[in-house]
Amino acid sequence: MYFEFLSSFGFRYSNSVAPNGLYQGVTVGELINNSKIYRLFPFLPWLNGYNRTIFRQDVVAGATVAVVLIPQAMAYAMLAGLPAVYGLYAAILAPLIAALYGSLQQLSTGPIAILSLLVLTTLSPLAEPGTARYIELAVLLAFMVGILYLAIGIFRLGAVMSFISHSTVRGFTSAASLIICATQVPHLLGIAVPRREYLFPMLYDLLKGLPSTHLPTLIVGLLAFAVIFVARKYRANFPGGLIALILTTVPLALFEWYESGIALVGLTPAGFPHFEVPALHFKTMSGLLGPAIVISLVSFAETYSVGKVVSGQTKQRVDVNQEFIGQGLANLIGSFFRSYPVSGSFSRTAINFASGANTWVSSTVAALGDIIALLFL
Repeated sequence: MYFEFLSSFGFRYSNSVAPNGLYQGVTVGELINNSKIYRLFPFLPWLNGYNRTIFRQDVVAGATVAVVLIPQAMAYAMLAGLPAVYGLYAAILAPLIAALYGSLQQLSTGPIAILSLLVLTTLSPLAEPGTARYIELAVLLAFMVGILYLAIGIFRLGAVMSFISHSTVRGFTSAASLIICATQVPHLLGIAVPRREYLFPMLYDLLKGLPSTHLPTLIVGLLAFAVIFVARKYRANFPGGLIALILTTVPLALFEWYESGIALVGLTPAGFPHFEVPALHFKTMSGLLGPAIVISLVSFAETYSVGKVVSGQTKQRVDVNQEFIGQGLANLIGSFFRSYPVSGSFSRTAINFASGANTWVSSTVAALGDIIALLFL
């Protein structure tokens, strides 16, 4: 049926292999040359030759990413000065849309640490974090970032990214790792540190707070870390995150360990976010244009960095303009469902790739996991 559908557009059959080396049939090159359908549905070639084995690998990878995505998205939303549930809102449509319309199938899109910090530093002078006005501005930022991305991708202006050197990409990914560590270690230790824009003041506050380390919180965190580490040593695509979540959450609830002072996320509003057009005020948008451009560049630098690393392993070709379109649609459409700016995640993409993801189906499974968490947890 798939071939009959394509043949109606004038595509012929062949035995060529798609870029991921898995699928045979209509070649990606032919789809590009007959670009009527490819431009609208760039994800279709990856379904050619799809089978149960690939589907099973994608489901395992998507479920593994979902286990990491759900708590991570909530934590990054709080880092951005938003209620935790807005991290889940940002992780519903973004992973799926970015995977469908991007060029890198294993890319996991959603809330990330650096972008959350930029949102906080940009909006805190304009509104009190967590307030309705602050949330409104964060959603508007996602809308503006999406428009900027789409403009760059549609007008084929992404070629400038090809001039970024390999050392720049490595430097950025290293800096991203330091930022992630610095923002997450306080939660591991159970200590509160002031929000800082720069890394070294954050590390200084962290060192000062070490004597206040909350031992039960540290034990639970180290247990989760050990489970994930051992699971990865045992098998790269083993869902260690899921096992760690179960082993730490179930006893916490059954034996009421939270009474010892272990911080809980608490109740979050259940249900899917309603469709709502962002508040588009010219004066507000003109004031946010500069920060939106900065956020767009920093955000895509991480996406591009992730893409370069993964494509080096999978031999996929990273189409920069197509990635701009994918990320633009993820931010633009997400803003109509209460999402704040999102980007490709280095850590979750690495997990997705190591867990055996082959296509965008893994991102669909991850998004479904997020929806289940919103509706039932």
